[in-house]
Amino acid sequence: MESERGESSASHTREWNAAAYHSLSVPQLSWGRKVLSRLNLRGDESLMDAGCGTGRLTAELLEALTRGRVVAVDISQNMLIAARDHLTPQFGPRIHFASCDLQDLPFRKAFDGIFSTAAFHWVPE
Repeated sequence: MESERGESSASHTREWNAAAYHSLSVPQLSWGRKVLSRLNLRGDESLMDAGCGTGRLTAELLEALTRGRVVAVDISQNMLIAARDHLTPQFGPRIHFASCDLQDLPFRKAFDGIFSTAAFHWVPE
């Protein structure tokens, strides 16, 4: 049996099937757009996208940050590879990527804010 993460239920991996997620993530994209539309951004902020997935919503965040930058964070290497492939050609030096667990972020006072719409429910406690 496969979970919504695209992995076997017996698996203990932290990897996601990025291609499957990208094609099935329309509901998450819709929720994220609603959140994004409520943000009051200047356009020059430095933000973290916590749980960036394949970068679909990250692209829209970067479009709203015309002079800003985003660090896209995900625990899944598959998701980060897909996000890098999707975002780097268009946003170049304004997008950076970090592979880490949201429970163990290495950043301290590095951002103006954190954007996340479908990731924190995966964090225990």
